[in-house]
Amino acid sequence: MPEQVRIEAPLDGAFGPVVRLIVGGIAERADLAFDEMDDLQLGIERLLAEAGVDGRVRLSFELGPAGIRTRIGPLRERGLADALQREDAPGTLTLRRVLDTVVDSYGVEESADGQITVRLEKLADRGW
Repeated sequence: MPEQVRIEAPLDGAFGPVVRLIVGGIAERADLAFDEMDDLQLGIERLLAEAGVDGRVRLSFELGPAGIRTRIGPLRERGLADALQREDAPGTLTLRRVLDTVVDSYGVEESADGQITVRLEKLADRGW
């Protein structure tokens, strides 16, 4: 059975370094290589930076034998879902382009009240 870790943090950017530290510890526990850990941290940081500064967010991490599956939400910023589902203009550094680069897969779940949860998956080099 995979290990699970859940945290809740303010969206306030001042907590970014704390979240980064926690993600690093979780990635270490999952035996991700340094560059894989850094990629996951960057993806989560960028997502949270675009989620706004008001409210709180829950992050859940499922540590499997080959990587980490993360769920981040609920997020109120509807524009995040749109940004992750539309095509990027050439030459722009968008959230979608960042996540395409740093995580192995991602997706968006939308609840009936309009809030969203973003799923990220980062695989270790040894496969999922």
